[in-house]
Amino acid sequence: MINEILQRAPTNEKEFFLAYRYWYRKLYYFLYHKTQCSSLSEDVVQQTFLIVWERKNKANAEIRFSTQLFQIARTKLIDELRRQALDRKYVEAEKPFVLSQYEDLERQIAYKGELAYVKELIAQMPFMRQQVFYLHKIEELSYKEIATKLAISPKTVENHVSIGLKFIKKFFKLL
Repeated sequence: MINEILQRAPTNEKEFFLAYRYWYRKLYYFLYHKTQCSSLSEDVVQQTFLIVWERKNKANAEIRFSTQLFQIARTKLIDELRRQALDRKYVEAEKPFVLSQYEDLERQIAYKGELAYVKELIAQMPFMRQQVFYLHKIEELSYKEIATKLAISPKTVENHVSIGLKFIKKFFKLL
């Protein structure tokens, strides 16, 4: 009776677990022999049995279950190897982009260091110049918007920004 069950596709949970226990090792070693990779072999075996379970009522009774099982496993293995090859190809194609991102990250770190230094320099400016400079360079407000906000003339705003820039450039030339 058990041999009969193992030779056909399982139709219920009990038969499925019996087939799983019987065929798992055979299928695993079949795949391992082809790939020499235990994790890939295990994954493909799991995928194979998942397909068997999903198709339990659609199996072809004229073809031996073992033939169907190993054919599903071969097909899944080929699919998985193709996917891995595509992943490797994608990684190789993305390498230059990833490397440029690291270079950008280095630039951002340098920029943040410079930004911290500039903020220290701004803190050394008189209070009104600090406010004007911050509003213009950080919040990107126009001279007119700053003048309205601080109740000063646009020309005064322009002078504060100009003097502030000269002050910062002087310290950057020293670096």
